[in-house]
Amino acid sequence: MVFVDYLAFGLLSISIVSLLILYLTVDAYFRYSRTGDVHVENFLKEGAVPLALFGGVIFILGFYSEIMWPIQIATTNVAAAKAFAGYNILFFDPLFLMGIVVIAFAMTVRFGYKMQTFGVLALYAGIAAIYYGYEGFKLNMSSEPTALLLMYFAFGSVGILSYPITLLIDHMQTTSRPLIRGWSMILFVLFWVAVIGAIASSGYIGFSAVGSHMASAP
Repeated sequence: MVFVDYLAFGLLSISIVSLLILYLTVDAYFRYSRTGDVHVENFLKEGAVPLALFGGVIFILGFYSEIMWPIQIATTNVAAAKAFAGYNILFFDPLFLMGIVVIAFAMTVRFGYKMQTFGVLALYAGIAAIYYGYEGFKLNMSSEPTALLLMYFAFGSVGILSYPITLLIDHMQTTSRPLIRGWSMILFVLFWVAVIGAIASSGYIGFSAVGSHMASAP
């Protein structure tokens, strides 16, 4: 099998997924505010199909990179070959995990499962993303190390903040009192800020990589 560098496409895919999540959650909040319907997960169902499709694409890209390990390129530069061998660990381990998380989210909202089970998965994936980004930053494994760290931190924060939000959504099913206010509103704002950071950072790195990867594809 021949490795094809699809990192830019993968980054743009997760940026699109993040944009869709931002749109769906903001839309759900305003519909909740307007109608008072506490079953906000029903508002998210409209995005289940596109989320599942993109989650499937991300999952396949991540899985493909896992079975291609260690990635090798045709070069006589030992240092470059060694650095590239860890390329899929830094980028595609988290990509594979994110594919699983996105598919799990799509299935959760589509079939009406308890949100907090997905939240636990997102929490752990978020912690893992931050750790991967920190290690990649320490090893200077990117031409944009600061942007790389910010991207992993943003996605990690989205995952971590997802857990308390899913707990809140599940709790809303047992009460008719409006709950998205005060501290919970702050939680949602922090979540949206993290999602915006994920969109911006992954989109920036993804678009930046298109030209260089086309010019020197492995």
